[in-house]
Amino acid sequence: MTHAIRDDFIFIPLGGGRRLAARLFRPQGTGRFPAILDFSPYRCFDLFRSPTEMTLPTWAAAGYATLAIDIAGAGGSTDVLRDEYLPSEIDDAFAAIAWCAGQDWCDGNVGLSGLSWAAFTALRVAARKPSALKALVLGGVSEDGWRTDIHYLGGVPYTAQIDWAGVMLMFNALPPDPLQAGETWRAQWLERLQVNEPWIIPWLAHPTQDAYWTNKAAPTDGELPLLLYSGFADKYATSVLRIAENWKGPVRTVIGPWEHTMPHVATREPRIGFSQLALDWWDRHLKGIDAPDIAPVTVWTGERWCAVAETRPLLLALNGATLVDAPDDRWHRLPDRSALPVKLRSDLYEDAPAAFDVTGLLTAASDAMTKDREIGPLSRLRCEVRGTGHLIARLLDRAPDGTATRMTTGALSVTAAGTITLPFQASAWTLKAGHQLVLALSADGWPTFWPRQSTLELRDVRLELPLISGPDTTFPAPVVPPGPVMGKPRWLKAEPVGLSADPDAAMHETTTAYHLEPTGTDYGIAARFEARRLPGDRAWAAKSYRVAFERPGWSIRIDTRLEVRSTPDAYEVSWAVAAAEEGREVHKSERKTTVKRNSG
Repeated sequence: MTHAIRDDFIFIPLGGGRRLAARLFRPQGTGRFPAILDFSPYRCFDLFRSPTEMTLPTWAAAGYATLAIDIAGAGGSTDVLRDEYLPSEIDDAFAAIAWCAGQDWCDGNVGLSGLSWAAFTALRVAARKPSALKALVLGGVSEDGWRTDIHYLGGVPYTAQIDWAGVMLMFNALPPDPLQAGETWRAQWLERLQVNEPWIIPWLAHPTQDAYWTNKAAPTDGELPLLLYSGFADKYATSVLRIAENWKGPVRTVIGPWEHTMPHVATREPRIGFSQLALDWWDRHLKGIDAPDIAPVTVWTGERWCAVAETRPLLLALNGATLVDAPDDRWHRLPDRSALPVKLRSDLYEDAPAAFDVTGLLTAASDAMTKDREIGPLSRLRCEVRGTGHLIARLLDRAPDGTATRMTTGALSVTAAGTITLPFQASAWTLKAGHQLVLALSADGWPTFWPRQSTLELRDVRLELPLISGPDTTFPAPVVPPGPVMGKPRWLKAEPVGLSADPDAAMHETTTAYHLEPTGTDYGIAARFEARRLPGDRAWAAKSYRVAFERPGWSIRIDTRLEVRSTPDAYEVSWAVAAAEEGREVHKSERKTTVKRNSG
């Protein structure tokens, strides 16, 4: 049965005058329905209005009350946001579940959904075992932000964690919209501006998996029904598979070729009917309706959807310039490679498979494959090491014409001699007959990874790659509901980007401007990420934003800039935030600090 739906903005009371802003979709008229909640900091009223409408109204039309909820300090919600996944955020989510379960439009059963931040929050609140919570549909999620997120890979710092810290510096400088928040919007905005500091400071201060990270981690032994999804062009496929392996309750996992997004709207194909797939899960576990089921683990191999039934290892070892059965016994000094890209690619984390130049790296290649091989997650490298530094490893598919495609990347910060294991990021791949597998090793992964001086040597280098097999499977075709009308700007005039730039740096830039019909507002966002290698193991990176909100009677401008420069002993962090209303400056700050540089 398909329902006509209503779309309301509501507030969820938390006590003490605090409240969470939410967008509620539910069937029109009276009735009680299971509720599905999605928590994030990305502003369901405006900037993330379109992603919100890609799934939640579809589920509402099928007989659910679905809510996109701004976490505290974001969008129209009260308070300030000081870091990721803090206990207070999980407390709020726990309270919101209980509140929704008690409303006259809810039958008392609640599910949690979400991609990325929303999924991180959902996994953590599920560990608190709210009595009303009955099922989960989560994508691009990690239980451990140090092991799998935008900060570190194997203890090696991502350069682009500075990019992401700059994203949140900008988000935390944005005002609530008075159409949503009412007369208190300006006071809330000024409070956010006053406390806004870059989160890169604690991230850099904690390069190891210490209490800062473990206190934010989530248990993975949950018992609720859990549907997981991710893509092999998304680093979170690694943690999704790790969570699935440890989960105690019913769990189903789908990993496609997708980037960090939902499977029915991804750029990388094939897309699938995610809304329908999730709806079957909700029907089965929130309504008790018999609905179609899927295999425990299904992956896209580059050629087909494989319901994984069996895994067996393919073992290879580095011997000179070849990958064969047995390794040589020589020590191999890892080369330092200082790449100087003219323009940074948009894939700042080496998530998506891409062409790769191995010039200057230590490489070894297998014989050409005599038949197609389906390589599944998760591949591993083992070796003996001496010295210290970063170990960066890539697996590549070399075609008969000599072109090479990077399949996956792994990294490890080595601080002591011994035998180590380096896990590669999750990847499934069909290595076709006539193609070679190439292992590329280096001590320098710039610009993906922050540089560090290295004296690293390896020997007894061995690879273990899982070969998968299983039957073909299919998914429903994607259905994407129409989103809000986003047209050409009506009020914004052409403006200079206004972002200072380093002429010697590699850059990645984006600019967008549009009119969002439901709010009557123009939104303009210009962003630039810059990175430059400096002598030795030093580097510099910066993320800048200029944001404009414009409509008759409301005009907002925001400028933010975050810079990080390393010395051998420290990170120098500086940031600036400026805000204006109707052309009048309401806030301006420029600050800096130093973070001791440890092993990372």
